Parts: sequence; C-alpha cells; structure tokens
Amino acid sequence: MTATLERPTEDEPEGSRPSPVEGRRFRPTPGGWAGRAAVPVGLLLIALWYTHHFSQGRSDILASGLVIAVGALSLNVLVGYVGQISLGHQAFIGIGSFTASYVIGQSGQSFYVGLLAGAAVGGLQAILLGLIALRVRGLYFALVTLSWGAVAENCIFRLKGFTGGGEGANASRPGGFITDRAFLVMCALVLTVVLLIDWRLVSTKAGRAFQAIRESPQVAANYGINVRLYTLYAFAVAGVYAGIAGALYASRRITVQAGDFTFASIALTYLIVTVVGGLRRRGGIVLFSLFYVLGGEYLPGWVRGLPLPGTLKANAGYLVQAISGVLAIVTLIFQPEGLGTFTAPMGRWLKGERFALGHGGAGAEGVDARP
Repeated sequence: MTATLERPTEDEPEGSRPSPVEGRRFRPTPGGWAGRAAVPVGLLLIALWYTHHFSQGRSDILASGLVIAVGALSLNVLVGYVGQISLGHQAFIGIGSFTASYVIGQSGQSFYVGLLAGAAVGGLQAILLGLIALRVRGLYFALVTLSWGAVAENCIFRLKGFTGGGEGANASRPGGFITDRAFLVMCALVLTVVLLIDWRLVSTKAGRAFQAIRESPQVAANYGINVRLYTLYAFAVAGVYAGIAGALYASRRITVQAGDFTFASIALTYLIVTVVGGLRRRGGIVLFSLFYVLGGEYLPGWVRGLPLPGTLKANAGYLVQAISGVLAIVTLIFQPEGLGTFTAPMGRWLKGERFALGHGGAGAEGVDARP
C-alpha cells in the first residue's frame, strides 16, 4: 500500500499555509533575553535610588501606593472578574484595618497575626455580604454594597471599643520593618504574594468560571458552573485582599480613625484606580496606584508654581481627584483597558513573546480584556 501526496488545488491561495519559519515558535535571542532582564532590574534600581535619595517620607508615599494597589486588586476581583460593581469598599478596607489594629494594639499580638486576622475577617464579611446580594446584580448589587459601606461608616466605625472612637486605634509595624523605607519593602513583599495568588487564581478552573459568570450567569449555569458557589468564592477572595490592604494601611499609618475610611477617600478612589489602571490588568492597576499617589504629592506644588488664577492655586490639592475622575470617564469611553493597553503587551514581551499592541483578546492576566 503506497501513500501519495496530493498537490494543492489551483484555487488555494499562495501563502495560505504557514511557512516552516512562520510555524516555529518565536524565541528571543540571548540579546533579547538580556534586554528583557534589564527592564525589571532597571525599575528596581530606580526604586532604590528614589527611596534612598529622598527622605523617609518619600518611601511612605510609595508604600501608600502599594497599599492602594492591593485594595484595588481586591476590587478588581469583583468588578473585573465577575462583573459586580462594588461601591462600599471602605467597609471592607476599614473593618480589616480596625481588626488588625485591635489584634496588634489591644491584644498585643504581632503584625503577622494582625495581618492574618484582617484577611480572615475581610473574607468573612465579604462572604456574608455575598450571601445577601447573590440574587441581585448590576445596579441593585451596587446599592447593596453602597448601603453596607454606609452602615460601616455610621455604625461599625463608631464602636469605641473596636475603633477607639475619636482617639483612633493603634497598630505597630513588624520588627525589622519599623522605618518607612523598611515598611515599603514589607508592602512590596505582600503585594508580590497577592499578585502571585491572583495570577494563579485566574489560571485555574475558578478563574475560567469567573469569566463565564461575568459574560452571562445563565449561560454559565447551563454549562454546569455553580454560579452561587463561584460568586461567593470571588467575594471571599476580594474580602481577603481587602483585609490585607486594611492591615497594611493600619500599620503604615500607626493610628487609624473612622474618618480615614469614607466613600470618597477609599471606595471611589480605589474604583478609579481599578478602572484607569485597567480591569483585569494587574500591571496597569499597580502602575496607576503609584501614579496616583505620586501625582497627589507633586502635582499640587507644580500647579501652584504656574501663572494661574488664585482660586485654582488655592484648590490645587483637589486637582488629583478631579483629574482622576476625568481620566476614569475618558478611559471608560475611549480606552476600556486603561493602562493595561501598555502593561499587558510589556508583560507578554518580558515572558518571551514579540512586542505587539492589541495582541488578541486575552491579556497577560489570562482572561478576556473586554469590559
């Protein structure tokens, strides 16, 4: 029995079949890998120069940006992965922060115990809220979370035994990380762990279930996905991230008060960071978190030095919030992927792929990038 090779038909377009070169998987040259390795090393050197060239307060500014990044990643799980808009994240962050402060300051436990307690309480409150809000989506779910945030602001944060009342609650920093520079390292380590967990989460069956639920809960249920279970799972993960962010917030500030956790300062800020950074784009969220805090530090002073009317100079401190709000609107209209448009291709390039903007529908995070 012999085998014959058939010639392609005449109407088969030339080049319709990939050439042997095109079929091979792209592999960077040694110089390409060296260039890729130089990027994170360069960023690390810039960060080290910044923290050691300037005063300790500059490190505290960067630490606050990393705390915001952890909190925004928490919001990204709900808004980006399962498509549920949360407007009460000040409750998640605040309760996690006061829990950690209570464990560290009043119970005399270590920072690490307080961090775990904040994460556990954050996950528990998120599950309880998820059980209440499972039957609603969209605007109704946003109203439920908004109400929970109001309950936390007006009731839970007024419990003097829990929050310290007007005096606030105290939380110390861990041994070896007392200074602002050292605590910046702690925040970076915690953020790295959260990023790794989040990256792994999206790569699992749960991550694919989140994507299906976001697209259509009914279709996901028809394919055998337990919508209620995976939605609660997403709530739990978001709550744990928020509790971790709250614990870091407390130790960074040393003393936290109820007035620190309001809708405008926490929920709205984190939502803007998540949207402008890019839904489901971890790199963009972290990058814009740093841009946000650095802008708040430098932009008002720069504006005051411009020849502008006195009214604008007097209100320069509110400029970052105003610009961030405008950026959020513009991002939603013209660039739904936010900074992820640039960070996702860079992430793929660092992993060894060719650099190309708009490379397919799935981003570096492994999920579809559409809002």
